[in-house]
Formats: sequence, structure tokens, C-alpha cells
Amino acid sequence: MSNDRLSASRRLDVALAMASRGDSDAAIEVAQAAIEADSDWDEAYFVLGEMLEKAGQKEAAIDAYRACLKRDATDRMGAEVRLMLLGAIAVRDRLPPDYVRALFDDYAPRFDVSLRDKLAYRAPELMFEAVRVLIADMAHPREVLDLGCGTGLVADVFAGQVDVLDGVDLSPRMLNRARAKGLYRQLLAADITSMPDMVTARYGLVVAADVLNYLGDLEPVLAMIHSRLLPGGILVMSLEEGEIYPFDLGPGQRFRHHPDVIAAWLKRADLEVVSDVPGVLRQEKGISVTGRIVVARAVTAIASLSVLPGTLGSAPDGDLVAPETVH
Repeated sequence: MSNDRLSASRRLDVALAMASRGDSDAAIEVAQAAIEADSDWDEAYFVLGEMLEKAGQKEAAIDAYRACLKRDATDRMGAEVRLMLLGAIAVRDRLPPDYVRALFDDYAPRFDVSLRDKLAYRAPELMFEAVRVLIADMAHPREVLDLGCGTGLVADVFAGQVDVLDGVDLSPRMLNRARAKGLYRQLLAADITSMPDMVTARYGLVVAADVLNYLGDLEPVLAMIHSRLLPGGILVMSLEEGEIYPFDLGPGQRFRHHPDVIAAWLKRADLEVVSDVPGVLRQEKGISVTGRIVVARAVTAIASLSVLPGTLGSAPDGDLVAPETVH
């Protein structure tokens, strides 16, 4: 570390300590001093942007995030995401992959505890209930592809009911946690928008739990999913529900999709809806995050299935918070 970076780092640590005590004006001043010590440090600009945003200085925060993005084209800190949320740039079709990878690599050690105990995350259970009867009717071997598998929360729920689970995730550290559970046959670090070859070419079931929320335009990935399903194979996915067509970026930094566009994309991907049921996926800051559990089949016609109306369930309320963008 250069002397300039070391000096800047020390000043930024002081600024963060001041911010944690609620002294925002002093924190901003010291963060600016850190940038004066090292004007090329992208992280300092991002932290300054966060402080300015919390202080209600929107335009100054936008300038800081732009400066961060200028110094890190990969955008591992998610400056572009903040600019989207502030309305400074148009909403993109996806979140920056390097940002998502860095976010979940950092989050991996506390991911399971945070989602289960703090955020009351229930999507895997809701998804299993949505396909329980369909899994029972699947021919053996029951091979499942878990997209965005993370630490293996889907495997925790599905493993005892299927023969084989393969997983793909962008974050190597999340995959290390999943591998330690011993529930997957194959785990690959890859972007699901450019899927690698797997041991199995086509699966009876594809599960996408809380992963498609990091993509805006789902049409290409739904076509990919269809290509990985056996005839009659099933897709089950969780989506956060939005009111803006076709999608928008929510404050939790995940995309929310309008139900009408999902129906249109599924039809174009030759995936016919079996069920589409609302449910509470998690809690964030004590507020229920409503989503949908969508089940679709890769056939030209589907048998009539009885799907009960209503919600799949709700999670207990609590004083819970979403993961931070930067740690």
C-alpha cells in the first residue's frame, strides 16, 4: 500500500467511525480529506457517496458515485446500482456481475444465519411446496439444476426428495459453503446468463430461488432454462413482484418484475404456467417482501392441475435488515 493510500485509509476509517456515531457532517469532511490524500481510490468515493446520500445531499452523492465508477470500470462496489436508484441513470437489464460476485463473496460466511434467522427467508420452502406433487411424479433419476445455488439453501430443502442436485453460482465463496454440505453432485462458478456445460445436459427440474431478482430482462435466461429441461420438465422460480412494467429496481437492490411481462416471457420461451401464487419471501427492516412462486412446464400442453388460490404463507415480522452493499 502506498503512503498516500495508507494515509487515505486511516482517514476513511476515522470518517466511518464518525458516521457510526451520527456525526455525519464531520464524517463527510474527513472522507473528503481521504480523497485528497489519494484521489484515485474508488472505495473512498463510494463511501463518501453513501455518506452524502444519507445526509440528503443527492447531487453531491451522485457526483461521488460517478467518480467511483470512473475509477473502477468493473464496478465491484455497485456505484452504478446506486446511480440507478437515485435516478441518475436509466435502469439496466441486470446488476453488474462483478458487484454481485463481490457482494456475495463477502456475505458468504454469515449468509445462512442472516437469511434464516434475521430475514426469515422462506423461498426454498415455498418453492418445494409448489412442486411437491410434481416431484413425486417425476421419473428417476430425479435430477435437479439449482441456479444461483448460493450456500445450498435449496439443497437443504430439496435434497431428500430428489436423486441428484447440481448447482451454479457466480460467487466462489458461496459455492465453498454449498460444497461443505455434501448435498450436490456438481458445483460450478459461472454466470447463469452464459451457462456452462453440466454433467447432465437436461434436467427434470430447474430451481431458481432468489436469483432472477438480480436480472431485469429475463427473456434470454428463460430460453436457456427451457433448453436445459427435459420434455415435460419443470421450472420453479421465486420473483419479487413489481407494479412497474416490465421491471424496476427496488430499494433492496433487486429487480421487481411485473406479472404480465413474466407471463409473456414464459410463453415465448415455450414454458407454460402450472401455478403462480403470491407469498412472503423474506423480511427487510421489519417489512414483508412480497413475491411470487411461479411453476412452469416445458411442454406445448399441460394437464389440468388444481391450484388453490391464495398466498403460500407469511413470515413472522421482526426488526430485520437487508445485507449491506459494502462491508
